[in-house]
Amino acid sequence: MTIEALVASNPMRMGATGDVVRQIQLALKARGYPLTGTGYFGPQTDTSVEEFQRKNNIPVTGVVDAATARLLDRTVASPAAPQTPLWLAVSLSHLGLHEGVGAADNKELIADIQTVAPDYQHDATPWCAGWVSFCLSKAGEKPSSQPLWALSYADVQNQPVVKLGGPAVGAIAVKKRNGGGHVTMVAGRTRGGTLACCGGNQNDEVNVSPYDPSVFVGFFWPRGAALPTKVGMGVLPIVTSAGKPVASEA
Repeated sequence: MTIEALVASNPMRMGATGDVVRQIQLALKARGYPLTGTGYFGPQTDTSVEEFQRKNNIPVTGVVDAATARLLDRTVASPAAPQTPLWLAVSLSHLGLHEGVGAADNKELIADIQTVAPDYQHDATPWCAGWVSFCLSKAGEKPSSQPLWALSYADVQNQPVVKLGGPAVGAIAVKKRNGGGHVTMVAGRTRGGTLACCGGNQNDEVNVSPYDPSVFVGFFWPRGAALPTKVGMGVLPIVTSAGKPVASEA
C-alpha cells in the first residue's frame, strides 16, 4: 500500500507512532534525510518533513498529508546525497527574522528561543546561542545545557559537541568578542575567501554573513549526528548571498 493511501484518512504529524511513520521515515531517508525508521514522529522527523515540503514547493506544515505522501511515494532512482544538515536548514528557513523595533520584542523570535530557554524574555538580550540551540533542538539534536551562552558550544568536555578539524557545511562556529562570544553556523564560503555563516543576532537578525575564518576558536558538530565526510575551506560550496560584515552580535 502506498504512503498516500495510508495517510488518506489519518495524516501523520508530530507525536504519531507506528509502521506508517516508519515508512515515511524510510522514504525520507532514501532522499538523504538523517532518519532511521524508529516509528516515532519526533522533532527530527517533523523538521525533515518541513524541509522536504519546502524543497518541493508545497505548504510547509510538518504534516504528512496526501500531497506530501504522493511525493514521497515517487521512486528514488539512486541513493540521494546527504541533505543540508537539518539544524542549518532550520536557520536558513528563517532568514530575515529580526528583532523587534525599539523596545518592542519579536514574539516569534522570543517563542522560538523559549523552546530551549524558557526564561528568555526580551530580544534585546543577546540571542545568537539561543538561536543555535533552537535550531539544534528543532532538528532533533541536543543543544547546549547553557543554551544562551555562545562559548558553551566550544566546550567539548561538558556539552554535546565534538570538535572538527576545520569548517564544514552545518558546522557550529564559535568566536570570542568583547563581553562574551558569538556562535553561528557555516553555510559555505564566499568567492572572496571568507566563511558564509548563517546565524542569529547578526546585525539584529537571522542572516548569512561573511566572516574571516581566523576569528573562530573552532568548528564543532552535534555529538551523535553523522560526521561530515569532508572538512576545510576548499570543500565548502560557494555562497553568493552573504550580506554585509556583521557590526553587531549583541
